[in-house]
Amino acid sequence: HILGKKGACERSAMMCCQVADPKMPTNADAQWRFSALSRGLGLPMPRPFRAPYIPGITVLIPHYGETIRMVKAELFRGGHNIEVPLMDWLKARYETEFVAFTNRMQSINPDAWTATGTEWDQYSDEQWTKVVGWASMRMQTLWRTVAGMCLYHPALQVHYEVQRDKRSRMGATDVWNASDVFTCLVSMQMYKFFDKRNVDETNLMLDKFPDCLKIAFIDCEDKGSAS
Repeated sequence: HILGKKGACERSAMMCCQVADPKMPTNADAQWRFSALSRGLGLPMPRPFRAPYIPGITVLIPHYGETIRMVKAELFRGGHNIEVPLMDWLKARYETEFVAFTNRMQSINPDAWTATGTEWDQYSDEQWTKVVGWASMRMQTLWRTVAGMCLYHPALQVHYEVQRDKRSRMGATDVWNASDVFTCLVSMQMYKFFDKRNVDETNLMLDKFPDCLKIAFIDCEDKGSAS
């Protein structure tokens, strides 16, 4: 496999003669991720903690007016216009991933996933709900940031299930909670002034992601003219 041990001759050929790894995927994004992972594995590794003796960590994500989640109107507008829909650009930019996404959706529910390709006006509302989620993970959205940070939660849970200290009472299944160790805290400075769309998208995040996700905001009230 890609990260498997390689012999001296194989490493020399790859480094000196620029011989490509035949097992390396051709997708540029996948290559970048594997390269970043390999560089990270080459760094000095700190001694790992054993569950449940893991220090708490909180990731703070500031949010003011940035897009929380994409909507259909931002990705595609019907009618005959000369503009290239943003959805067309995303499909071209992440073509391999979009093909994998549509194939997966068709295999899960072939009756509901009827429209394909770039005939965006033929997509149903149910399809657009899935497409919007896919697009939000490839744009500069709060949804994408929170989704990435919340991956700490299942990683800690797997670490607990594999290497926990079963002798500790804190490691009991009815006591341990990965959310006690990790918190993803979003500081929403304008939450008080959110419109319905932003409120709905915030609630959707709270429903979608683990309970390690928390929202912090400052409430306020108008003093009025007599104050």
